[in-house]
Amino acid sequence: MNRAIVALAIPTILMNISIPLLGAVDTAVVGHLKEVYYLGAVSLGSLIFTMIYWAVGFFRMSTVGLAAQAHGRGDAQECMDLLGRAILLALLIGAAVIVLREGVLWVALRIFDASAEVEFYAAEYFRIRVFAAPAAFVLVVFQGWYFGLGNVAYPVAITVFVNALNVALDFLFVYGLGYQSSGVAIATVISQYLGVALTLLVFGLRYGEYWRRFSWWRVVSWPKMRIILALNRDIFIRTMGLQFTIWYFMAKSAALGDLMLAANAILLNMRYLTSYALDGFATAAEVTVGSAIGAGDRARMLAAIRISLIWGLVVGGGISLLYLAFSPWWPGWFTNNAEVLALIHTYLVWVLIEPWLSNFCYIMDGIYVGATASRQMRNSMLISAVLVFWPAIEVLSWLYGNHGMWAATLLLYLARAATLTPPLRRLWRGEGVTLA
Repeated sequence: MNRAIVALAIPTILMNISIPLLGAVDTAVVGHLKEVYYLGAVSLGSLIFTMIYWAVGFFRMSTVGLAAQAHGRGDAQECMDLLGRAILLALLIGAAVIVLREGVLWVALRIFDASAEVEFYAAEYFRIRVFAAPAAFVLVVFQGWYFGLGNVAYPVAITVFVNALNVALDFLFVYGLGYQSSGVAIATVISQYLGVALTLLVFGLRYGEYWRRFSWWRVVSWPKMRIILALNRDIFIRTMGLQFTIWYFMAKSAALGDLMLAANAILLNMRYLTSYALDGFATAAEVTVGSAIGAGDRARMLAAIRISLIWGLVVGGGISLLYLAFSPWWPGWFTNNAEVLALIHTYLVWVLIEPWLSNFCYIMDGIYVGATASRQMRNSMLISAVLVFWPAIEVLSWLYGNHGMWAATLLLYLARAATLTPPLRRLWRGEGVTLA
């Protein structure tokens, strides 16, 4: 079991790391253009899509859990039906994003106060890239489905292919054809749809027997569709609760001034790096726990839970020690502003504590996804974000300033751990947890 979890986690971590690297290349490509507003436009446009993709992250999580359980019990028909349902929902929501694109753009531009040039080119970027939404959502579905079947190699290879193609097309359209920021959007659209084409080709070659089981009537079966809709609904609410805490933290940071906002943004980047590592082991927990539950193998499920939690503690603690060891240098990789650096070192202790404290929440999310226990995830996040984090950050920021804000984020993790533990005990005792 230990070897299986590591074998699933390491490729997932590498795949996760490729995503911010692509964003860095996009930024570097337009960052060398003469006019600086192209960089602002791509940054703003990409942020809008990041918010959208975070919101629909339920596609991957719900697909992993359901696919792992179906695969664990050897139900190839349900694996195929699940894939069809998830793709159908991905296409419908992708189409809805395209139809509602002008409304989404209007709201986003009202939230972010940018110059006229940045808004113009960000809108141009968005209106092009939005047509990649259906393809991007379908790729996320296939990624979750492959993970659920324990196949890590395919989604990793496809992600690397899409990102590498995107980089090559960035240079072609921006520097070769002179399309500037719009060229980055065109590159993304093309690479996403070619990624879907490659995914379908690989699926046909490797899983042709599944395709022969496809039936629209089974795909649109309402009792089965209701399950995936309930699961997606709960994970969506959970994700929006998490996003609320991040947005609110940054809004409070902005109120403390530009220097504090910059320092907190850099410190939050270290949280994101932490999430890439811990998410790899969370994904491994999703697959191994889901597969064991599907197979009805209680001993294997308990082993998966136990080993995943141990790995979370080890990796979280290791990241904290790594951040501490390199703390004299890594803040300088992000900025050379002396005032910002001074603030970072003032509040650095919170980032050193966070990976060790947050690991339990990441791994628990993976366990609950594998168990398709969406209601527990939803309720835990709502209680922690609304009843704990929100009042805590208001009171503690008033009393202790930025230290109080960071303390509130740690209280969020503690609240999530406290609310996720009782259902885990029931699962451990064999009482099970419910979907809705």
